[in-house]
Amino acid sequence: MQSSWLPEAASVLDDIKTLGREGKPAGTLSVVGAQSHGRARQGHLWLDARAPLAAGVLLRPQAPMGLLVGLAPVCGYACVQALKAAGVPCALAWPNDIVTEGAKLGSVVCEAGYGDGVFVAAAVMLNVAGAPASFASCGSPEPRPAATLGAFLPELAQDAQKCARLGQDLCAAMEGECERWSAAIGQGAGAAGPLGPILSAWFDEMPLMGQPVRALLPDGRAAAEGLLAGIDGWGRITVVGADGQEHELSFELQCGRWPKNASPRRNSVREGEGFSAV
Repeated sequence: MQSSWLPEAASVLDDIKTLGREGKPAGTLSVVGAQSHGRARQGHLWLDARAPLAAGVLLRPQAPMGLLVGLAPVCGYACVQALKAAGVPCALAWPNDIVTEGAKLGSVVCEAGYGDGVFVAAAVMLNVAGAPASFASCGSPEPRPAATLGAFLPELAQDAQKCARLGQDLCAAMEGECERWSAAIGQGAGAAGPLGPILSAWFDEMPLMGQPVRALLPDGRAAAEGLLAGIDGWGRITVVGADGQEHELSFELQCGRWPKNASPRRNSVREGEGFSAV
């Protein structure tokens, strides 16, 4: 695994994509302490905390292009396992967030490119200390405090090298999980969709399952409200409204808990319609 550590960079995703276009091998990584132009999903601005951590790794999965959409959940699962091993209690929030006790700790983003073959740039961005308040309302109908790694690993805010080592561990976890996922896809586990190889494990890391949720469009409007009833192999969630109607929604939406005493609105978006990511 070839690595680099920088106190600041423009965008860890762009750094990894540049390395991919240069033909660098899988496992090449970049760990940075801050980003001046960090990106979240679909180019949305990532607002750095006072003490952030961003880690990216170059992946070269042996899988059909049509299944690479599953790598963001795969990498999210890998990061949750690595953070738990480091002493951070956390879980997954559909589609790409890492949370602890319902508060947002960070996000995982994957972007594909081409250079000496198809590659995927995978990045995890985490709050170490002083997370922006704007994270609090992301995917939730009411404000919540954001979470920081410093609450569980206070030494990270004072030791850049420990931050760098954690970033390297996260990248190693993403690369390893990608290799296992690719092998499973090669053995036919992707027949039901790209999440097929990890769907059961992903369920276990998602505390919102069976809870009241709201799926949001990019402008904040609700696409559906009700109980989160399931996720399929393509990452589509099923939300059951108060009237019993099932809404199957693209995993490019964002989902958050909503109060149990809230009154659900009927879904105003046609099922099967395309959605943009939050």
